[in-house]
Amino acid sequence: MNNINFRNRKTLILGDVNSGKTTRTAEILSSFIEEGEQAIAVLDFAPEKSGGVGGKMPLSEEIRGKIWYVSPRIVPPRLTAKTEDEAWEMARENFRQIEETFSNLPPTKWQVFILNDVSIYLQAGNADRLLFHLTPIPTVVMNGYYGGFFKESALSRREREEMDALISSCDQVLYLPALGSLTRKQQSGF
Repeated sequence: MNNINFRNRKTLILGDVNSGKTTRTAEILSSFIEEGEQAIAVLDFAPEKSGGVGGKMPLSEEIRGKIWYVSPRIVPPRLTAKTEDEAWEMARENFRQIEETFSNLPPTKWQVFILNDVSIYLQAGNADRLLFHLTPIPTVVMNGYYGGFFKESALSRREREEMDALISSCDQVLYLPALGSLTRKQQSGF
């Protein structure tokens, strides 16, 4: 794969649950490494896989040795909360954890940022704040949830509004079709 289409751009990969967003992002990361790109940071905001949903980027030890990788502890609000208030508390804590991750970035002239699951950030954060963190980075590839799997809630509406704002600020957006077999009926949280 040639990364010329991703270099010096902000790319957003969107899709529903199990559409291959993380896999596609990992493929792009691998090709950057194969091309000899230096100063790559991977910020993995995805929660651990739960009920067939979510999951961290599958990275080998060899790849991890060539990048700066960080993955804060993230709890999936819509999959684990019992009430909407609890979902908001989890979303705010996830946001706090992610902001701390940005604050603790080593002082390097990063060339490439890979962000797995920016949706988690946008549940309590906002697109403008995320873009502030990304402004100095020439090449950004990120992915996020944009689908119909999760039922309607205030948290889901906020995430969608902020994702729409992020979409309008990216150089290119790739939409992946749903590949998985999970249905909205299987999801009962917020």
